[in-house]
Amino acid sequence: MGVGFGCHTGFLIIRGFEKAFFPSSGLRESLAFLAWTVCLCFLIAQARYRIKALGLFLLPLVATLMLSTVFIKSSPIPDILRSSWFYLHTTSIFLAYAMFFVTFIAGILYLLQERELKSKKPKTFYYQLPSLKTIDDLFLKFLIAGFTFMTFGLIAGIIWAEKEWVQGWQKDPKVMSAMVTWAIYLLLIYLRASAGWRGRRAVLISLLGFASVVFTFLGVSFFGGQHSF
Repeated sequence: MGVGFGCHTGFLIIRGFEKAFFPSSGLRESLAFLAWTVCLCFLIAQARYRIKALGLFLLPLVATLMLSTVFIKSSPIPDILRSSWFYLHTTSIFLAYAMFFVTFIAGILYLLQERELKSKKPKTFYYQLPSLKTIDDLFLKFLIAGFTFMTFGLIAGIIWAEKEWVQGWQKDPKVMSAMVTWAIYLLLIYLRASAGWRGRRAVLISLLGFASVVFTFLGVSFFGGQHSF
């Protein structure tokens, strides 16, 4: 995995020099960059928690994202994207998406382990997972980190839009969907802090949040707007 991550990093660097631009300007580059951020988050989680079962979910996603780039052509770079704000905005948002995906997987693992603990005959998968406390800690750490990065990314995007984008950017479908996603995760953090929501209830909200992430990243593109993907 480490060797693959190193090669992936080299690919993004070479791609950036070829286009003389940050490699996340179009759908093809965005999928490759998202795969890189997911790899990075997996390596961080693996180094800290040693939960090998994460790889069962994260690594197939990385492979799928990279294979999909083979069938997508690179798109031209709009002049409006050639701004220093673009780097901060996209990097923060993509890191947030990858961290939310780890949170999503941690929630799935929590539900699986909880079910195994409640059963009288735990199966093999039970012995491959750590305690619910460890999974919940992974869930919370990546939730807060992802929310922080998304907040930074949205702030950078708002400042950039106010300075350089056309009027009416507030009604852009991707902007509105991103704000909804941000609000869902804010609600989840608030409920954990104020009402002590953990376990199944917190996981269900995180599933809704991740569905919003996927819709924001891919689904909203079909509604047009200022974003090209």
